Amino acid sequence: MPNVHGIEFNSNQSELVKDIVRELLKDGNCAVYAVPHIKPNGELRMASTPPYPKSRRQKGVFLRIRPGINEATIVRPMNAKAGESLSKLTKFSRLEMLETIRIWRQQTMPDLRVPQLHPELSAKNVQGAVGTMRAAEAS
Repeated sequence: MPNVHGIEFNSNQSELVKDIVRELLKDGNCAVYAVPHIKPNGELRMASTPPYPKSRRQKGVFLRIRPGINEATIVRPMNAKAGESLSKLTKFSRLEMLETIRIWRQQTMPDLRVPQLHPELSAKNVQGAVGTMRAAEAS
């Protein structure tokens, strides 16, 4: 059985999975990784990567592919709305699934904005910090 990023797929499935992964990697800002402990045969996942290194945990998983007996199964992300929850990957549905996966990627993009504090709260925090520093210097 051919191995795709650490997960074994049937020979007819592996080429289709490799094509999908190749196309999505060309789009950029994503990573592919294997989750071998998912039963019964593991799972291949793709996630959006932030433009800056943050935590080791992946957020924004937009694609999950599981090997099947006849066809690979594509699982829709929990927070995506387009498409079916479970889809079979065949050579006839590959292009349609690729477009749906690109929509999922947009829908599951992690929020990269820095949380903004309310102006009054941030001013109080700055004033409190200055007062604390003055008290420490006085003692």
